[in-house]
Amino acid sequence: MRKRLSLILPVLCISSCPAPGATWYVDDSVPASGDGLSWETAFPAIQEAIDAAFDGDKVFVAPGTYLENAHFHGKSIILRSTNPFDPGVVAATIIDGNNAGPVVTFSGSEDRTCVLEGFTLQNGFASNGGGVCGGTRDQLTRARIQYNTITKNKAGYGGAIAWCGGRIQINTITANSAVYYGGGLWECFGTIQSNKITGNSAGDDGGGLHNCDGTIRRNTIRGNSAGWFGGGLAGCDHLIRNNVIIANSAEWRGGGLWGCRAIIENNLVAGNYAGSDGGGLYACDKIVESNTIADNSAGGYGGGTSSCNGTIRNCIIWGNTATNNPEIDHSSDPTYSCVRDWSAGGEGNIAEDPAFVDRDGPDDNPLTYDDNDYRLSSDSPCVDKGKNEDWMQHAVDLDGKTRIFDGGVSFTVDMGCYEVGPWTFGIFEVIMGEIGEPEVTWRGWPGDTYTVWSCLNLPFEGWVQEAAVPSQGTTTTWSDPNAALLGKFYRVERK
Repeated sequence: MRKRLSLILPVLCISSCPAPGATWYVDDSVPASGDGLSWETAFPAIQEAIDAAFDGDKVFVAPGTYLENAHFHGKSIILRSTNPFDPGVVAATIIDGNNAGPVVTFSGSEDRTCVLEGFTLQNGFASNGGGVCGGTRDQLTRARIQYNTITKNKAGYGGAIAWCGGRIQINTITANSAVYYGGGLWECFGTIQSNKITGNSAGDDGGGLHNCDGTIRRNTIRGNSAGWFGGGLAGCDHLIRNNVIIANSAEWRGGGLWGCRAIIENNLVAGNYAGSDGGGLYACDKIVESNTIADNSAGGYGGGTSSCNGTIRNCIIWGNTATNNPEIDHSSDPTYSCVRDWSAGGEGNIAEDPAFVDRDGPDDNPLTYDDNDYRLSSDSPCVDKGKNEDWMQHAVDLDGKTRIFDGGVSFTVDMGCYEVGPWTFGIFEVIMGEIGEPEVTWRGWPGDTYTVWSCLNLPFEGWVQEAAVPSQGTTTTWSDPNAALLGKFYRVERK
């Protein structure tokens, strides 16, 4: 029997949810179009429901294949499948753009109460945003896009998504393409978190993401490719934290990241390839800190980093290959980092083998990066050898463990993106979201499902079940759509 665990954490909500509006129903199996106010009298097309809806309304869509190009027309509504948390429902609720434009289009005036969730969006074709076009460059939608699969879309810019300023989270964004920039996402400026961005391609730059300047965190960015620069990410200039960036490629420079003048923290950058320079990172000139940069390769210079002239600190840069300067090329001297064969300047550096747990994985193949384990063994020379920074006090590593932990002899951060120490199931973060919704984040196990409960007044009132939430990996985030003015307690149980 699996052990069942509960964790409780209080949070004070500072705003209430808007009053509920009308609910509309869409089902392509109905024999004739009705008034849309029940499943029995549902609309057969999504656009009919959107046209009938007003701000604050909800539109529920039954499983089926809807051959249409939906347009929100500036309405701040919730458009969702019958169960966005169920991958089977998401796979069966398809909006197919038929290569006739973006699958979904926003005007750009939609606010943060607008939500698109629980669909498979496919076969869009557009100049900007083949899967989702969020408005115009001057006016970006603030809609939240979540729990979708966005696949097989094409565009000149932003194969999957373009010009979105709201939160993009917990989506699978795969097998999209752009002629020029952003095979996956292009010019999206909201928070991008907990997505799987895989197998996308761009003819020029940014196979996975291009020019996305919001917070990019807790994503898996894998197997994307670019014809020129930035196989994984290109030109993303804000905060890139706690991502797995593996097996991306660029024909020229920056297999993993190119030209990201961002704070780049706590990421695993492994197995990326550049035809010329910077297999892992190229021209990332701001802060590169607490990353593990391993087993990347370049045809020319700098398998690990090249032309990164900002701060490089608390990193492990190891096992990278290139014709010249395989670990670090034409970059700032690192500090408090573990770098293979390093004998140049920089305070606190070491050149000992970092003692990864299983660098080539259970299959003994270093080229299959999904199972390679770059966590540190307990006897690693990187334990307690980094440099503590203020931001680490409330930060977690790539597994969701406390970033500053007594892993050896002191409360000092470990080098790289993983911390040695005990790992426990637990809530570690509650923040207020963009529209006054508390966001609860907990450590968990991939493949599990969790039940979230809430209580307004412990111990005098009972627990209310809020949602069943599938795991998003080692950390999972859930937003409470039923926030109230009173304080709330949360409990998360592993099923």
